[in-house]
Formats: sequence, C-alpha cells, structure tokens
Amino acid sequence: MKKHEKRITKEALNNMILGYTCSESIMLAMSKYLKIKTKIIPKIATGFSAGIGRMGNVCGAISGGVMIIGLIYGRLNPNDTEKYEQCMGKVQKLIVEFKNRNGEIECEKLIGLKLSRAEDRERFKVEKVKEKLCMKFVEDVINILMEIVGE
Repeated sequence: MKKHEKRITKEALNNMILGYTCSESIMLAMSKYLKIKTKIIPKIATGFSAGIGRMGNVCGAISGGVMIIGLIYGRLNPNDTEKYEQCMGKVQKLIVEFKNRNGEIECEKLIGLKLSRAEDRERFKVEKVKEKLCMKFVEDVINILMEIVGE
C-alpha cells in the first residue's frame, strides 16, 4: 500500500503543479489508482475548489477525498442503508483525521486567506500558499484515503 501511496501522492502533487486544484488533483490521482475512467473527472471536482466555490468552507482536498469515498463506498439504491452507513463512517474518519492533523477543515482558516477576494487570490500566488500549505493538505488526504481504502 505504501508504494502506491507515494506514487499517488506524487501524481496528485504533479497535478497541482500543472494547475489543477486540491479537489481536482485528489480526484485525478485517486481515480487513476482505482482504475475509474470517466470524463466527469476532474470536472465534477472543480466547483469544490478553494472551500467550495472560493467561499472558504471545507478544504478542497477533503472534498476530493469525500468524492473518492463516495465512488468506492457510495450507494446506488436509496434503500441500501448498509452502504450509506459505511460511506458516512468513512467520510467521518477522513474529516476527523484531517482535523486531528491540521486543526481545521475549512480552507479559509487553514490558509488564512479569503479566496473570494481578488487581492487574497493574488497573495495566494505571490506567497506560494499552494506550495507551502495546500500540497501538504493533499498529501494528508491521500494518506488518510489509503488507510481507509486499505481497511
């Protein structure tokens, strides 16, 4: 599992270097590992970037992780309460572990910027916040996901 984790992490970070966001990078790297092929990835993840639509809410890396958990453990039938409960438990594990590691789950609090404001988006670039903070959050989510997938 660890060798896969290193490869997936490297791929996710390379995606970020290419310009993909946290949520997109997680979805691209993990879906490739899981051999999930669909044209909706990374498109489905785009709106979850920067705390959902740049609103500073839940970190995009977490959102990407939640979508991956849904792809693996989500239900197709509304009566499948077992799958529903399993999925909710995995999502809770992701969020609790991320918060234990980073103290917060909200983008705005994690990076100290309001990305809905143009001046903060400029600071994000100039101060290399993606490289200094966001890449670590992506690494954390990949690590937690690999633990969850390995259960």
